[in-house]
Amino acid sequence: MLKVIILENNDYQSDYVEKLVTQRRMINETPHSYDMKVWLQTADPQEVIRKVDNEDYLAILDVELDDDISGIDVAEHIRKKAAFAEIVFVTAYKKYLLHTVSRRIEPLDYISKGKDITSITDRLREDIDEAYLRYQSYINGGQKKQDKFTYEPMRGVKRQVNFDDLYYIESVKNENRRLRIVGKNIRIEYHGELRKITDDRLLRVNQSTLINPLAVQEFSKKERLVYFGSDRELTVTVSYRKVKMLSDFLENA
Repeated sequence: MLKVIILENNDYQSDYVEKLVTQRRMINETPHSYDMKVWLQTADPQEVIRKVDNEDYLAILDVELDDDISGIDVAEHIRKKAAFAEIVFVTAYKKYLLHTVSRRIEPLDYISKGKDITSITDRLREDIDEAYLRYQSYINGGQKKQDKFTYEPMRGVKRQVNFDDLYYIESVKNENRRLRIVGKNIRIEYHGELRKITDDRLLRVNQSTLINPLAVQEFSKKERLVYFGSDRELTVTVSYRKVKMLSDFLENA
């Protein structure tokens, strides 16, 4: 699904854009409704930054906000985090256009709205159509990026590994607040705490280990061992309390 973000600090204009997107989702030039929805409508740029993840977005952004962070800053963050993103700036200020070029944001459109947001209705509809067309081409053409797992080796510094290549994450024995990521051609240690990892794709199988259940090659309930890797060379021990949970999960996956 294409998730639509509306960042606008004028309530009337924000609601107008929301209604336009919702109507275009249902009534468009194709015989089908668009697989998209307004996922986030806000005046707070920090909320967008907090919530955006490695997913697919159409972001309709005001540029000049009542905040230290501009719409261009938000767009730059979306570009770094999102798997797929089309960005439309809707603003009364043309002077910021060059900033989008210099920061390599590559927006789909940059619309000057003037005093009346209704004057740009046709232009916004065209942008919604074009964004959705590009999204369809992206997912149907096999160009979708691999899912990522994001970790933070240092405060404010984020790194990613392909989730499909990740086997498990464990606390390093006899090391305070140190984690090890193990996977296909992956072995990374960094400062962190297991309890702060909130990725719900991972399952905790013992006190010190989270596993990627999609990477499990075999699970022996009798031995309580999970095997990883094409030749089953890596194992993780499952606690007694977690055996049934993991067994049920793998059977239903």
